[in-house]
Amino acid sequence: MRRSLLPMAGAFALVFVAGSAAHAQGTLSTQGFGFPPGQLSTRALSTGGGLGLFDADSPLNPAAIATSSDPRVFFQYEPEFRRLTTTDAKANTTTARFPLTSASIPVGSKASAGLSVSTYLDRSSATTSTREARISDQDVTVFETVQMLGAINDVRLALGWGASRKLQIGAGAHVFTGQNRVFFSQTFPDSLKFTPVVQTTTLGFTGFAASAGAIVRPSPVLALAVSGRKGGALRSKSNDSTVSEANVPDRYSAALSYEGITGASISAQVARETWSAMNGLGSDASSAVDAWEGGLGIETAGPRIAERLIVFRAGSRYRTLPFQAAGGKVNELSFVGGIGAQFFRNRAAFDMALQYATRSAEAASLSAARERSFILSFGLRVRP
Repeated sequence: MRRSLLPMAGAFALVFVAGSAAHAQGTLSTQGFGFPPGQLSTRALSTGGGLGLFDADSPLNPAAIATSSDPRVFFQYEPEFRRLTTTDAKANTTTARFPLTSASIPVGSKASAGLSVSTYLDRSSATTSTREARISDQDVTVFETVQMLGAINDVRLALGWGASRKLQIGAGAHVFTGQNRVFFSQTFPDSLKFTPVVQTTTLGFTGFAASAGAIVRPSPVLALAVSGRKGGALRSKSNDSTVSEANVPDRYSAALSYEGITGASISAQVARETWSAMNGLGSDASSAVDAWEGGLGIETAGPRIAERLIVFRAGSRYRTLPFQAAGGKVNELSFVGGIGAQFFRNRAAFDMALQYATRSAEAASLSAARERSFILSFGLRVRP
C-alpha cells in the first residue's frame, strides 16, 4: 500500500481525539474529550446529586470531609449501558468505570485530611466502519477501526475543619492528569496486495486547580453548602512536547438540605461549570459549552432487616453535557433510586443505585437521535 496514506491515517486519528459526529461515535454523550460521570459517590448519585456537597466521599466540597471523625476508604464501580437510536440505525455501547476512590483520616479533634481520585472526563469508545476506496487504480473495500481509551482524572488533596457545630470549612488542591490513546487501523480483504495500516496516537494531559467550600447549619434541621473550584492551566502533550493549552473549567455550586422530617432528609443542589475554558485544547476549538446542573433527592430510613437499617434514596438530575454533537448542545435528564446498609458493626457500608438517563441533542441534524442509558453504581465504604 502507498506510504502516503500513513500521514492521512495519523491526521484522521488526531481528529477523533478532540471530537467527532455522533453518528460515527455511536453515542451522544462521549463527544469532545468525553463524558463527565459527575464525581458523585453512589450515595450522592442516588439523590440526584442533592447530597453531593454534604457527602464526604464526593470530591466536590472539601468542607464535607470535616465530618469524618474516623479513617475511611471508599471505592466505587459503575457500569453503563447505552443505546443510541436514530431514524435509520441503532447502536449499543457498554462502558465499565471505576469513577471514584477516596480516603480520609482525622487530623486532631476538629479536622480531617483526604485524598481522592475521580474520573473527570471519560473517553472510551470504539467505531468500526466499511467503505469503498480507489487505491492504485483499483476499487478496494477498506475496513477501518478507531478505538479510543482514555480519561482525564481529578486527583484532589483536601483539608476540612469543623470550626463549630454550625460551621465547616475546607480547601483543596487538584491535579488533573490522564491521557487519550487512539488506535486507528485499516485492513483489506487481500492482505497480499495491500499492507494493513496501524496508527497509534497518544495525548497526555496535565492541569491544576484549587477549591474551597463551606457548610453552614443555621438550625438543627437546615444545612447550606457552597463550593467553588478555580481552574489553572491545562496542557495536552505528545512525546513530551506541548500540543495545545487551555484551562481547567471553573465550578461554582450551592446546595440545601432539610432534615425536619424524622428519619429523612431532602436535598437540592445547583452548579455551574465553565467547560468553555477547555476550548483550544483539541482540534475543534468551539465544541465545549458552559453548563448548568441541578438535582433534587430524598434519603429516608427504611426497615431493619437482620438487625441492619436499610436506607432508601431517590432523586432526579438535569444537566447540559460539556461537548456538543453536530454543533448543538446535548441535554441529559436522569432519574435514580438506590439503597444502602451498614455491616460489621457499622464499620462498613454498601450502597447501590440504578440511574436511567435520556439524552438528546439540540442540533437539527440530530433531532431524531435519542440516547438512553442505564447506569449501575456500587459503593463500598470501610472504616478500618
